[in-house]
Amino acid sequence: MKTTKTPHPIHMFFCTNTREDKSQSCGDDETTTLLAAQLKERFKKAGLPVRITRTGCLGPCAQGPNIMIFPQQIWLQKVHMQDLEEIEKQVEALAAAGYSVQPANRDPEATEV
Repeated sequence: MKTTKTPHPIHMFFCTNTREDKSQSCGDDETTTLLAAQLKERFKKAGLPVRITRTGCLGPCAQGPNIMIFPQQIWLQKVHMQDLEEIEKQVEALAAAGYSVQPANRDPEATEV
């Protein structure tokens, strides 16, 4: 196994999960899928270092739709299409702040890669 640093200073995970038992989930409507597509296009056009990934369940379905921003440890919950501009502003601010790819609570025993 090879271990390397992530090349993505900002990585956004958009939950698009649906549940077979029809209980509440983030993928019940197309909100996170549409937000992911639109933000990906905007960030690419702006040249921002953001990776967008659609995922399965992130956990807190009752507070969904959910987006997790890593490694900054940010959760966006109950997102809606009208939140697009605010999400974009938050991510632009993270990029402008020059967030590094190192986790905030790094293990001092970890080996450098």
